[in-house]
Amino acid sequence: MMDDATLSSFFQNTSEGKCFNYSQCKFEWSPCKDFHPYSRYSDASAAFVLIASIVVFFMKAGFLLLEISFAKTVKEKRKVVIVKHMDAFASAFGFFLIGFDSISGHTSPQGVHRAFFTITDPILWFFKFTFASNTATIIGGCLVTNKYKMRLPAAYISAFVISGIAHPLVALLIWSDKCYSWSPYRFCEQGSESNKTCFYNCTSESWGLMKRMYVLDFAGGGAVHLVGGTFGLVLCLFAKLQEWWDARKAAKEERHQLVGEDDREEIVAEGFWDWMYPVHGGEELVSEAALGVIILWFCWFAFNCGSTESVEANKGAPPYEIPYHGIPSIIAINMIMSVAAGGTVAVMIAVWAQTRYRTQSVNSSEVANGILSSLVAITSGCPFVDYWGACCIGVGAVLFYHIGCWLEYKFKIKDTARIVPVHAVCGLWSLIGTAIFLAGTESECNLHGTFEGLCYCALRLPRLNWAERLLGQCLGGLMMIGISGVFALLVYGVLYIVPIQPFVYVASKVLFLNPTYQGQKPAPLHYKGGWLLTHPDEDHSMQMMHQPLSDPTARGGQATGENTPVGARAHTPPKSNNTATVPSNLENDPPSGACGTVSSQPSSQQYGTAPSSSQRARTSTSSRQGTGSSQYGAIKSQALHVNNLEDGSISSVSEDERL
Repeated sequence: MMDDATLSSFFQNTSEGKCFNYSQCKFEWSPCKDFHPYSRYSDASAAFVLIASIVVFFMKAGFLLLEISFAKTVKEKRKVVIVKHMDAFASAFGFFLIGFDSISGHTSPQGVHRAFFTITDPILWFFKFTFASNTATIIGGCLVTNKYKMRLPAAYISAFVISGIAHPLVALLIWSDKCYSWSPYRFCEQGSESNKTCFYNCTSESWGLMKRMYVLDFAGGGAVHLVGGTFGLVLCLFAKLQEWWDARKAAKEERHQLVGEDDREEIVAEGFWDWMYPVHGGEELVSEAALGVIILWFCWFAFNCGSTESVEANKGAPPYEIPYHGIPSIIAINMIMSVAAGGTVAVMIAVWAQTRYRTQSVNSSEVANGILSSLVAITSGCPFVDYWGACCIGVGAVLFYHIGCWLEYKFKIKDTARIVPVHAVCGLWSLIGTAIFLAGTESECNLHGTFEGLCYCALRLPRLNWAERLLGQCLGGLMMIGISGVFALLVYGVLYIVPIQPFVYVASKVLFLNPTYQGQKPAPLHYKGGWLLTHPDEDHSMQMMHQPLSDPTARGGQATGENTPVGARAHTPPKSNNTATVPSNLENDPPSGACGTVSSQPSSQQYGTAPSSSQRARTSTSSRQGTGSSQYGAIKSQALHVNNLEDGSISSVSEDERL
């Protein structure tokens, strides 16, 4: 560590060479002179980081609610809940056993090292763990409604690898002080290397571009969101591969539908905008989705502001005493401006789609994804860019989000919660946007002032022009995609190839998974495919297992007929003493009321029975395939609701009013 005399000599001539000159800044920024490597946190900063870590961990609740909002069945909701819990379990073991010590070198941005497998700084460990754990939890929204879902062992292994290997390895390359990294912290004088050959000074004129280049990712727009989004993309591609393979096998066997496949009819989209902004306004549960987004937005302030890891001021002599505890507030303002600009554009696009395509309402799900896209995009450069730069980054995030959605639509990638466009595409844009909007003088003042004012270390960053900085950010993004993509292909590929049935057969024998119940023995367990994805046939197998265990009529239903799906309950309409009778003349000559002319064919809707979900889907599909006014005006069929009134009259109401 340099003494004050050496430090003053080092910084006295900042205008030489390629060093940044603080004389052009509005404030008299000063280097931190009281850095102590093994006294990481003051009491105030320790409390700040601990509270921020707890709030960042609570982001799992936001992801949970957001994913549950897309689930269509209770089974899917339960799967989301258990996977979220397992993410926390596996990421804790992965980060504790491997990630924090052996890969990231137990290194903080300030170059603080500890012994292997020894947590002498619990606050630092907990703070870094929350980032690794949230990287692993991102992929949970990819296959919520897909018929191929991630198995629980695969979810556990995936979270372990992401938090224990992939994320720490990326963090090592962009946040450590190793000379071989692309981190700005490698220029710290108090780094870990005994011979600081990578320590930059103002007279290092002979350094080439690769030696001066570094990647700026302050809070994890790339290390967290781009890595998690890349894993999610690879997972969606494996699900698409399995779907293609099963469809190919079914075509050979002349089967038109997989046994056990969900029989819910999906509305066929007539184009990208109809796919993204459906006529019925979306299928998500609005309340859960809205609450999930608000929780994520709230926790994101701790995610970005807490990354400063300090609320201390630089204790220099006047006029060098700058209140650097204001940097978290600057980050918060940049976040607000990014979301305000991006959210406004998202609402404008949603309103345009609602007006242009006559949808029932503005799609709130896409507005929520616009908010999340803006938050992801501002994460990398939140303390560096100007306020207007934050607005531009937010607007660009929403545009790139729609481009990512268009690519998913074009290649028919089923991504339930739009994980890839929100996290992968906007995570890459976060890195690129930081380089684009870091060209101004004030932005460079923020850049250098952030590192030095927060007392990370005594450092001067080499000056890079706009093209060099953009190249460095792009190469950093490609590096993150490459690392996470390779690990995802390796882990998911092995889990996809290795069959699971042999293990199930052995486990059923050892763990007695085929007990005798009421004198009857269930069918043996049968699983198809590998360890990565579940298969629709397995639902059929599980239903077959339950058949001999109890009488179907004892569960409140009738015995299943030949055309009734296995395990489904036969529905008997409840009897009522006030059953209305339709006059015979109405069956052939139905009246026309305020809701339009009613079809002459009797239906369940005319007699007060609520239509099934598949009937509503077919009605909506047929109405959207029409032309003229019927294409937009007859979105939901009008139904006669027969009331048992004293005068025997009938009232015609819409489906929404009945429900």
